[in-house]
Amino acid sequence: MNKIILLIIFLSTVLNAKIISAKYDISYGIFGKLGNAETSLEVYDNKYKIKVHAYATGFAKFLSSGKEEFYVSEGIIKEDSFIPLKYYVKKQNTYKIREKTYIFNHNKKNISLKKFTKKLVTKHNNKLETFQEWEEIKSLEKNKFFAQNDLLSLFFNIKKVVSDFSKGNSYKLKAIGANKTDGKLNISIPEGKKYKMLEESLGKNNIKFIVTINQDIFSSTNGELLISLNKEGFCNNAILKDVLLFGDIRGEMKEFNIK
Repeated sequence: MNKIILLIIFLSTVLNAKIISAKYDISYGIFGKLGNAETSLEVYDNKYKIKVHAYATGFAKFLSSGKEEFYVSEGIIKEDSFIPLKYYVKKQNTYKIREKTYIFNHNKKNISLKKFTKKLVTKHNNKLETFQEWEEIKSLEKNKFFAQNDLLSLFFNIKKVVSDFSKGNSYKLKAIGANKTDGKLNISIPEGKKYKMLEESLGKNNIKFIVTINQDIFSSTNGELLISLNKEGFCNNAILKDVLLFGDIRGEMKEFNIK
């Protein structure tokens, strides 16, 4: 389940509505369905909240010890763009909980990072008997770099960030939650054979592009994601190609609601 959520983070752009929600199935080649992901956008006055929750199901849930991941971006809306003030990430299973909270200071162009880890460790007492105990680690530091967006706000701002989805265009972007060193990621609309591959994978009638997050995901080179947007501007498919020996990881929209 680790890093599957990155498929879902790239699955949405903004619409003029109060609450938008979608649900996706996550599948992996010959193994079939691995889990679900739910994403929502809430807009009230000039504030927004984007939430993503991904969780393993079935045998994948057993293998991952009940893996779950939570992502939340909160901030304000200015000139029809999402400006994040806080980005929260939580990953947990039966034995470990990891949390990261990023606080944005856009005036000073810095980001503070609060980390929290809680894990179950095995210890021995004086009688050499074993027992388990939860240990906690907390820290507060400055993030290594500044970015105007986190991954969620960036891809809800996608139509403002990417001005033209024509073949051959490419864009270098930056976001908290992408590459750990500098936050850089690339969006490209290929030409020729590579664009034909996009059409074969995602269909011919939608906007399509490739996101490269410049880090290894499931041994897929550079972490390339194939993205398809439906007519409402939401992604209906996201594919991580040729993972290990068993095929593609796919996120496919199953439910979509606007209130």
